[in-house]
Amino acid sequence: MLLEIQFGEGGSDSKNFVFELLSMYTKYAQLKNLKIELLSSQEGHTISKIIGKGAYDAFRFETGSHCCQRVPVTESKGRRHTSIVSVAVLPIKNEIWKPLDDKDLEIITQTGKQGAGGQNTNKVASAVRAKHKPTGISVFINGRDQYRNKIEALKILTAKVNDKIQSEIDSSYAKYRRETLGTGCRGAKIRTYNFIESRVVDHRLGTKTGNIKGIMKGELDIIIR
Repeated sequence: MLLEIQFGEGGSDSKNFVFELLSMYTKYAQLKNLKIELLSSQEGHTISKIIGKGAYDAFRFETGSHCCQRVPVTESKGRRHTSIVSVAVLPIKNEIWKPLDDKDLEIITQTGKQGAGGQNTNKVASAVRAKHKPTGISVFINGRDQYRNKIEALKILTAKVNDKIQSEIDSSYAKYRRETLGTGCRGAKIRTYNFIESRVVDHRLGTKTGNIKGIMKGELDIIIR
């Protein structure tokens, strides 16, 4: 399955929270004996692949808008900020995807862009951007192996294009996606991480905990039980 995390309202702190959520999910995956692989990391946007039995069941409650409330370390006047980060969980079922037509694809190789903290920057043209021209959907993978990056990019692009097509032809599925993905604004939040009061509330499941440190260490079973 794919785990995509994208910054939203909140500026730089929203972008920072993207990587904090990624760290949380990495630890959670490890606790569940799942393998997580970072496929792409750009400013405030990551795509990871999670492999292992029960991966989708473990992450199925994470899709939607996550709200972070705190005083950022960069805030000199001590003001409280609210940031929004969107999380999408997409199971890849290769057997149901229709392959994409080569004439509809645009493949570009380039040097990788710098990730958070400057790690893993590629100096050769190993990064791959794959675009589906009819829909405009594109995927960027900046690993070190160009051949593998192309395979992963095409796999993810195929999943995204087929997901879009399925959404357009199946109204009930489209409605379900809208309900689970949310609108990306504060009113559609599924979980709030209040660092000021050390509290996490899951609005979808109706659960809460005062153990925010445990949650950020990947102990999500505390709240998604």
